[in-house]
Amino acid sequence: MKKSINAWAFPNDYTFEDVFKKAKEFGYEAVELNVDAIGESKHAFDYETTDAQLADVKALIAKYGIEVQSVSTSLYWSTGAFASENPEKRAEALKVIRTQLRCAKAIGANSILVVTCVDKEIGLKKSFDNTIEVFRSLKNEIAESGIRVGLENVWNEFFSSPMDVKYVLDGIADKNVGIYFDIGNMIEFSNAEWWIDIIGEYIVKVHIKDFKRANGCHSGGTFCKLLEGDVNWDVAIPKLAKYYDGPMTAELFPDADTNSDEFLKEISEAVTKIIAKA
Repeated sequence: MKKSINAWAFPNDYTFEDVFKKAKEFGYEAVELNVDAIGESKHAFDYETTDAQLADVKALIAKYGIEVQSVSTSLYWSTGAFASENPEKRAEALKVIRTQLRCAKAIGANSILVVTCVDKEIGLKKSFDNTIEVFRSLKNEIAESGIRVGLENVWNEFFSSPMDVKYVLDGIADKNVGIYFDIGNMIEFSNAEWWIDIIGEYIVKVHIKDFKRANGCHSGGTFCKLLEGDVNWDVAIPKLAKYYDGPMTAELFPDADTNSDEFLKEISEAVTKIIAKA
């Protein structure tokens, strides 16, 4: 397992080079980059990113000896959805994934993170089936890119259990489409180790974060510092290691008054302890 961090942990005014330099300084082996809204960050790709800019980023990756294995995005939260029966909404979601695939391929990454969601006008079952249909239609396009796609479990009612994950991925039936497993996103209502038992073979990449329950499952709570919440790392990580040996990407966001260096150092130390549990 490799120590990795998502670029959202760095100040928006950092350039790509600033991010890679700081990541190396604090012992990270990999960084996950993102596709964001135009002008949102100096270290994010967007719809207007050129081939020349992507080539420059690839050169910086080589210069600093940092790995970039995955490209995430914030755009699925503000754009259309694969499940939608509205052609315009579906087209927006397809625009995002195609941008991610282009950027990932150009810089030498091997995977992207995708967020799917429920269209409440048609319900969960039809949203599942529409999503399956879309990703089946993308099978050749994804294969030609050489990039694997990980559908992330997030707080949007789409993947509420590991069996939901199995239903969708078994329906897509494509070895290049799996789950981008977020090890903290189910803690409010379930346990990460239970999910790993069921969906371990489908894992493409991993996000790590922690969540502190208020009073047991389904009691509310809050995301917190790594190792200070209710993820059972001692059980989850050895189970995960049976299926996965890639980047362990911390997806954490600094507050406005956060000292960036202290934040990056603290995360680095925590991820080291987590990986050691494998």
